Amino acid sequence: MTTPQAETLIDALNTTFGRHRGCRASHANGLQARGRFLPATPAAKVSVPYLQTEHPVTARFSIGGGKPGISDKSPTVRGIGMRIGTGEGSWALALISAPVFFASSAEQFSAFLAARQPDPDLGGPNPERVKAFNEANPNTLPHQQYLASTAPCQSYTTERYHSGHAYGFDGAQAVVGRLVMEPEQGRHGLSEAEMASTPDDFLANALAASLAARPARWTLKIIVANDADETGDPTEPWHGAHDEIVLGTIEITDLAPEDPHEVFDPVAMPKGVHAPQDSVFGLRSAAYAVSYARRQS
Repeated sequence: MTTPQAETLIDALNTTFGRHRGCRASHANGLQARGRFLPATPAAKVSVPYLQTEHPVTARFSIGGGKPGISDKSPTVRGIGMRIGTGEGSWALALISAPVFFASSAEQFSAFLAARQPDPDLGGPNPERVKAFNEANPNTLPHQQYLASTAPCQSYTTERYHSGHAYGFDGAQAVVGRLVMEPEQGRHGLSEAEMASTPDDFLANALAASLAARPARWTLKIIVANDADETGDPTEPWHGAHDEIVLGTIEITDLAPEDPHEVFDPVAMPKGVHAPQDSVFGLRSAAYAVSYARRQS
């Protein structure tokens, strides 16, 4: 179901990045892959029955933004849209490489993008407009600072992916926590020399070469919220040590044809997992529906 608010959000993306036929409004540049989910051994200390057995995984790796031709070295997020399992009870996730999100509301989301819309006289965003937005919205800075200080990944397989949102989990002792996919090979960014010598479209070939050698694996885990953590604002960083609960392993084995009908709508959650209580998560389903409808037309 679409809403006027969802239309406004996708309009903001299309105005900032352009509308590209057949492409997603955000994370337009991407490629699909497949693999499997392997449950934790011993079983995770939460009660999510669906995650106690192996399931197929459909995934789509991507680069943030709505430009299909964006450089693979661009200072923006890398993402993974993922579905664990199929049919009823499956879990759809949308994770990004930054640990926090860039907006905490629909209004801030639209304003963030509006500040970065190309200025016809400059051929790009107006720095003064961006500066004014940043000063008025300091909660958006941790996301921007992370990207500015973190080199783009060498490969999708050496990137760490975060939910940003804090999910609820059933168990003997219910917990709230953010999800992280920790790469088996560790997180590796491009060096300065690699930034200069690597082509703008290297990520697809790097992923294909990596998967040809061996499956890529990530540990899927919950970072359990501490009492001081803000669980209702995905722009808020969490600090200090945290308990972790391993849910299992995500194993990606090979590339797959792009499915134009695939939507990784995180409204799909298995029993035992509860929706994040922040306003950004609540925007996703309707916005995904608008983006899907537009790319089909």
